[in-house]
Amino acid sequence: MGQIEELERELESIKYQVGQIQLALSRVSHVVADVKAEQNGMHQQLQQANMQIRSMQHQQQMQANIQPQQAQTNMQSQGVQYQYQRVQSQITPQPMQNQSQAQFANQPIQNQPQAQFANQPMQNQSQAQFANQSIQPQQPFQNYAAGKKNSTESWIGKHLMGVLASVLVFIALILFASLIIPYLNDAVKIGMMFTVSIALTSFAFYEHKKRPDNTFFTALLACGLGCSYLSILVTRIYFKAISDVIMYVLLLVWGGVILNMGKKESRLFQAIGNSGYIISALLAWNMEDKAMVLPILIYLIVMGAAFQYNFRKSYGQRIVQSCINMGIILYFATRIGNNVEKCVPLTVSAILIVVISAVYFACSIYGEKLIKDKNRFFFAPVSAVVFYVSYLLLADCLDLPKWISLTVFFAVAVIAEVVAFMQRSEVEDDTVLLLKNIWIIAWFAVAEFATFILYNDFFNTGALFVALLPLAVYGAKKEHNLFRNQALILAALMTALEVADKLNIVFCSVALVYAIIVVAMEGFIVNKSVYYKTIYFIYVQVCIALLFCTVSDKYTHYDSEFRLMFTIIPMGIFNALMRVLKFDRDDNGISNKSVLLGLDVINAIGILVGLYNIIEIDGALPQGINIAFTTALACINIRRHFAGSSGEKLYAGIKFGIILLFSLIAYDAAGYIISVATLAFAILCIFIGFNKIFGAKELRIYGLVLSMICVVKFIMIDITYENTIGRAISFLISGILCFAISALYNHFEKQGQD
Repeated sequence: MGQIEELERELESIKYQVGQIQLALSRVSHVVADVKAEQNGMHQQLQQANMQIRSMQHQQQMQANIQPQQAQTNMQSQGVQYQYQRVQSQITPQPMQNQSQAQFANQPIQNQPQAQFANQPMQNQSQAQFANQSIQPQQPFQNYAAGKKNSTESWIGKHLMGVLASVLVFIALILFASLIIPYLNDAVKIGMMFTVSIALTSFAFYEHKKRPDNTFFTALLACGLGCSYLSILVTRIYFKAISDVIMYVLLLVWGGVILNMGKKESRLFQAIGNSGYIISALLAWNMEDKAMVLPILIYLIVMGAAFQYNFRKSYGQRIVQSCINMGIILYFATRIGNNVEKCVPLTVSAILIVVISAVYFACSIYGEKLIKDKNRFFFAPVSAVVFYVSYLLLADCLDLPKWISLTVFFAVAVIAEVVAFMQRSEVEDDTVLLLKNIWIIAWFAVAEFATFILYNDFFNTGALFVALLPLAVYGAKKEHNLFRNQALILAALMTALEVADKLNIVFCSVALVYAIIVVAMEGFIVNKSVYYKTIYFIYVQVCIALLFCTVSDKYTHYDSEFRLMFTIIPMGIFNALMRVLKFDRDDNGISNKSVLLGLDVINAIGILVGLYNIIEIDGALPQGINIAFTTALACINIRRHFAGSSGEKLYAGIKFGIILLFSLIAYDAAGYIISVATLAFAILCIFIGFNKIFGAKELRIYGLVLSMICVVKFIMIDITYENTIGRAISFLISGILCFAISALYNHFEKQGQD
């Protein structure tokens, strides 16, 4: 317990020392601040002190014989010297008194002894008193500024109370007005509204310029500007004392006042001005007067352009103003343009907003000053939408055909693509690049869908693949994933749209040619990306299936099994061709196991489908085609099988044995024929199994077992049939074959082979 109490006492001592150190630091910081604040006046005082010292020294020499005067002069000289020392000590730093003080200055603050810091002597007693007198009165304010500057109390006192004050003043004015309004006519009411709002705005603006840090006058200024704006609206809407043209002229003047006031405090006045700007635009929501279309648009253009120019210096304000201006253009093109009937003023207005929106679109994808790179992904599609909607209004006014509108829609995406091509070498953020990719692809996708709906015959020609091919080839050649992804997604979308509709042979043919060209680029010419060449390989297979399925449906009258065969065989042949051409290898000749496995899996699926078709399809010719197709697929990997392990060789023997069995069954071969053919195949397996180069014991055993099965089948099944010359010959041949097996084993046993 004693140790704990001792530790507690030491802890309290440390806390006291830390507090004293903090107090000393606060005092020293205040002295430094006072010195800096008085530094401009100190030089003048120093010069005056020097002049006084020189004057006193001269008087001492002149009155050396007068003792009382000399004593008085010495006292004055000492006073002036003290003043000189005081000024000099505040201007120039004092040296350390001794080595311990120098060590104290170099120590960390938490390790400095409190006694050394607190008891460090000043130059003299007067300086110490001066320092203490300077520090004490201002210390409470310093603590408040340090502790309360960013507190909730400060925010409520400075900001929230100012807003509440302006709201209360505004409510009070409304209540006073409600009491006296019944006794006044319209002219007086209007005059009072403008008088009060202008006076309030002027007073608040004057005080705001005088004391810009006072948030009360800022809030009061916003209140006065709002009152002025409402006075204009009430005069037009409620009293109907002015026309729409005069109202918009007054609102334009009001906007000019906002701009003039907001040269420095731009954020506040931008918020106030844009609030009035948006409200004034919404006043034309139900407008149908043709004569007012152009004046309203001119007002909106002037206000928007003035705000855009006035608030151009801050990037954040440019962004906000650009959004508001594009929103106003979109509102005008959709709402006002639909309300007003076709006329010359509306056509002129449509031309103006098309030009303005085109400028915004150009700035969003080209301009560095208006929109920076990280925000282009947002402003580029938004400005593109605004431009195209504006163009639709113009096209409606001019009765332009739909194909021109569709061409313009494609042109927007093409322009964005050209810009992306020009910026291909620039380093961009991954998120920005992804979003840029998404919006361009989405725009092209909408264009493809519109072409499919509006011009289906043109879509079925596959002409869009011709336009898409350079993009895919360039993306593959330069390994630019932006263009690769665009070409892949857009090609897949067009194919999906065609599948959803009735398949067209021309479209499928063009799609297949496109896919083969791109897979040749990705898989053989460039051969850098496993991902893209695999995707395009699958796409080629899909195009082959669609084309041959369409051809079989249109030009053949066979059943579904034959159409399946007619579709699967070209797919298997292409897969086999890729296997032969070593599609699995990269540009360095190294095989990719995943690609190789994929090719083998597809090849195995082709063999299984071929076996199914052999059994299910009737007719000697279709069966022969399927047998040849299945055997060809099985032979694709024969070289690898014989060069591989024993398991691979056994797999090859089983695979070819199954194909032989299915082929005999398909042609309804007799049982003894099947036995003889299988026995001959078994002898072939045994012979190959004894080969020194590519033989395998497992393959020999497989052949031996297969031959024994055939012999058992002969004895147990085939011998029960009627004795005919054919069966006799088959038994004879089988016996000879069995002797051949025995001879093979005897021959290779003499040579010492296992």
